[in-house]
Amino acid sequence: MKAILLAMVGCLSLVMPVFANEAPTVQQDNFYKGTVKEVLEQYDVDDYGMLMQVQELRVQVKKEEKTDVHITHQVEQGQHAGIPLLAVGDRVVVGETTFETDNIHYISDMYRLRGLYWALALFLFLAVLFAGKYGARSVLGLAISFAVIMWYVVPKIMLGWNPLFVSLTGTIAIASTSLYVAHGYKARTTIAFISTVITILIAFVLALWVTNITHLFGIGTEEAFFLRYAPIENLNLRWLLLGGMVIGTLGVLDDVTTAQAAAVEEIHKANPSLGTKELYLRGTSVGKEHIVSLVNTLVLAYTGASLPLLLLFNIYPKPAWVILNSEIVMEEVARMIVGSIALILAVPLTTAIAAWHFGHGGDKQARKVDGSLGNMI
Repeated sequence: MKAILLAMVGCLSLVMPVFANEAPTVQQDNFYKGTVKEVLEQYDVDDYGMLMQVQELRVQVKKEEKTDVHITHQVEQGQHAGIPLLAVGDRVVVGETTFETDNIHYISDMYRLRGLYWALALFLFLAVLFAGKYGARSVLGLAISFAVIMWYVVPKIMLGWNPLFVSLTGTIAIASTSLYVAHGYKARTTIAFISTVITILIAFVLALWVTNITHLFGIGTEEAFFLRYAPIENLNLRWLLLGGMVIGTLGVLDDVTTAQAAAVEEIHKANPSLGTKELYLRGTSVGKEHIVSLVNTLVLAYTGASLPLLLLFNIYPKPAWVILNSEIVMEEVARMIVGSIALILAVPLTTAIAAWHFGHGGDKQARKVDGSLGNMI
C-alpha cells in the first residue's frame, strides 16, 4: 500500500511543476499601500441627478520611498456598499494608472490585510492550543492545499489546460499530501486517502451526469461572464464548473473519511475481537449521525453564500420554478447535490474498507486470545 501511494505521488509530481511560466497577462495598473494624511476638502456635487460626496485627499503612498499624492475620492451619498468617506489615518490601497502622459492615482480599496493577519494569528493560536502538534500539522496541510491550487491548478488553467483534468489531478495531489501531513502516516490515514480518491472519482462522474441532465454551461456567475472575454485560450467554462465541484467535494470528504476511519479503528481497539461485519455495523451507526449533521451543514453553507442572491429574487419576484430553473441558481443546487451524494457514499465506503482492514486484524487477535485461554485451561 505504501509503494502504491509513493508511486501515485511520484507520477503526479511529473505533471505538476511548482510554477507555470508563460501564462497570459493583460496590462494592469500599479497598486500601493497608502495612508490618508489629510482631508483637504469635502463637498457635494450633482452628477447627472445623483448626489455625490467628493473628498480631496492627501495620501502617503509607499512606492520605492514614501511620497504624498493628491487623490479625488467620490462616494455616492446613501450608498452602504463600496468605499466610504475616508478619515485621517485610514489605510487604503492606491491604484496608479496612466492616461495619455499623466499618472492618475485613485482609491482602489480599503487596506484589510492587517486585520486578516490578526484573525489568522488567532486561528493559528487556537489550533495549536487545543490540538497541539496535530493542530499545527493541520495548518501545514491547509497551506499545502492552498499552494497546489495557487501554483498548479490556477496557472495550468491559465495556460489553456483542461480545467477538469487539472482540478482532478490537483485534488488527488492535495489528498495524497495534506492528509498525511495533517494526520500522520498510519493505517487509518491511508484508508481515508483511498476512500477519498475513490469518492472523488465517483463525484467526478456525478458532476458530469448532473451538469448534463440540467444543461449547465458554467455561465451562471458574474465571474464566468468576465472569463468569457479573458485572454485564456481554450477555456471551457463547463469544465471549469465541473473542476470547481470536484475541488469543493474534497473539502467535505476530508472530514468524513478521516473521522469514519478513526471511528472504526477506535471501536476495534475497544474490542479487538470484533470481526469485519460487526465493525462495519457499528461504524455505520456512527456514520449515520455524521451524514445527517454534515448534509445540513453543507446545505446551510451554500444557502448562506447565496443569501444576497435570494434577496435579489425577492426584490424582483419571478415564479419559483423560473428562479430554480435559472443557471445561476441551478449551479449552486448542482454543487450541493454532488457534494451531498459524495458525502453520503463516502461513509459506507470508508467504513467498509476500515472494517475489512481492522476486522481481519481483530479476528487474528481474537484467535490468539482464545488460544492462550485454552492453553491456560
